[in-house]
Amino acid sequence: MEESAFLGGAIAGLAYFIAGVRLIRLSWRTQESPDLLIGISFFVWGLSYACWQIPIATGHQPLTQPLYFAGRALSHVGAIFFATFVWIAFRDRARWARYLVFAIAIGLLAGVAGSIAVGDWEGIRPQENPWWYVDWAASAVAMGWVGVEGFIQYPKARKRVRLGLADPLVCHRLLIWGVTGIVWTAYSGIYFYQYHEFATDGAWSAAMDSAIGAVELMGVALVWLIFFPPDFYRRWIAGTARSAQPEEI
Repeated sequence: MEESAFLGGAIAGLAYFIAGVRLIRLSWRTQESPDLLIGISFFVWGLSYACWQIPIATGHQPLTQPLYFAGRALSHVGAIFFATFVWIAFRDRARWARYLVFAIAIGLLAGVAGSIAVGDWEGIRPQENPWWYVDWAASAVAMGWVGVEGFIQYPKARKRVRLGLADPLVCHRLLIWGVTGIVWTAYSGIYFYQYHEFATDGAWSAAMDSAIGAVELMGVALVWLIFFPPDFYRRWIAGTARSAQPEEI
């Protein structure tokens, strides 16, 4: 795997791990379940990245299969917690959203179990493993769902901001969730193509490695902007809201 992909994965994993720890600590103070759910999700994702990066960094081949499987399992646990976060944060009263979370969890668990049954523990042989597609689809839905919700809720929040009834920063956070959903959907598409290319050629493409690394960094940057916005960004959002308000009301 190319150095750019390794670097992107290492940075993304560390960033998710730190974000998860901070959000879990925040949930202890706020006693809010969405903070805890997404904190656990990011924390587990950080661990999954570590499992994937250790064999690459050390070059120790015997570790590859068990650590790749562990990383895959942890990634799916994180995706289930993340889907639960989207349900609780955006659609807590919608029965269909609860069923969607169950469907995502069942899809991920079935994908892993089916892959084990056909001998593809690492989940890297889509052309020989039909369960790979179940696994991939469930994960893609979990990641893309938050983008749909962000874009649905953003226009509603923007109207409330114009009336002085909502926090401009929270409104912008919804927009960024929408963009994050697009980035993660793009990641799912690149991942799909990359693994089919590997199954055909028997080697990881440098171009796809670089694309995966770049998209991973974009996604984690957006996540940090959502939860840990810097002061200059806060000032910019506040200033934009003040300048727009007299004209809109």
